[in-house]
Amino acid sequence: MKASEFSTETELLSRHETGERNFPGARLSGADLSGSNLNRINLSQAHLNGANLTKTKLIRANLSNADLRVANLTKAQLIETTLSRADLTQAILSEADLSGAILSGSLLSGADLKLATLIGTSLIGALIKGAKLTKVNLTGATLSRAILVQADLKKATLNRAILGEADLSDTNLSGASLIRAYLHRVNLRRANLEEADLSEADLKGADLSGANLRGADLRGADLREVNLSNADLSGADLQGANLSLANLTGLLLKKANLRGADLSKANLHKANLSKANLSGANLLEANLLEANLSQANLLRSGLLLTYLTNANLSGANLNEANLIGANLNGANLSEASLEGAIMPNGTTYCQSDRV
Repeated sequence: MKASEFSTETELLSRHETGERNFPGARLSGADLSGSNLNRINLSQAHLNGANLTKTKLIRANLSNADLRVANLTKAQLIETTLSRADLTQAILSEADLSGAILSGSLLSGADLKLATLIGTSLIGALIKGAKLTKVNLTGATLSRAILVQADLKKATLNRAILGEADLSDTNLSGASLIRAYLHRVNLRRANLEEADLSEADLKGADLSGANLRGADLRGADLREVNLSNADLSGADLQGANLSLANLTGLLLKKANLRGADLSKANLHKANLSKANLSGANLLEANLLEANLSQANLLRSGLLLTYLTNANLSGANLNEANLIGANLNGANLSEASLEGAIMPNGTTYCQSDRV
């Protein structure tokens, strides 16, 4: 009899208890191994589809290329376990501990990972489409090039996680924490990031077109060259964020906080910045053609060479703003405050002057 062959689950457990570890290719479809101690076991390429592994200890086990479809791993301990290229389609992993586990190239479509712990876990290139990841802890995890389309990551923790080039389109990340996360060139089209914490996150070159970022925290975030066209950032906090060269066409930024933000050379064509706080913001050479800046706070903002043709600046606060070389053709400046502002021709505006 081969080492991987046995007649019952009891025999497998007995042989494991005596020190045997190698059971590659074992056939355990539908087996009940719940609550068992299978630490360091080698079950690579094993058939475990539909198996009951609830509360099973599989610490540092080898489950690479294993078939775990629809398996129940609720509260299982999979710390530092190797699950590379394993098939976990529609598996139940709720409250499981996968800290430090290797799931690179694994299949997790439709899997249930609610409240699971994946601190420092590797999910490079994993397929996680439509998975349930509510309140999951992915702190420091690596998800480069992973596919998480339509996944539910509501209130998930992804602080310092690496998600370069990952596909998160149509995902639910509302209330999620992505503090200092690495999101270079990530696809977040139409994603729901309402009230998510992205403070100091690196989103350079990311695609956030059509995304919902209402009330999101983006303080100090790197948003250079990002695509935020038609996204909703109403009430978002972007204080000190870097948005240079970003595509912000049609963006909704009503009541957003952009104090001290860098918007140099950004495209804000037809963007809605009504009542937004842009005090001290850098808008050098920004395109604000037909933008709505009504009642916006632009105190001491840098608007050098800014394109403001047909922009709505009614009721805006432009006190002490620098407008040298700005194009204000057709701009609506009714009831705007320009006290101490440096006008396009280099003169300083005084209250007695006419706009």
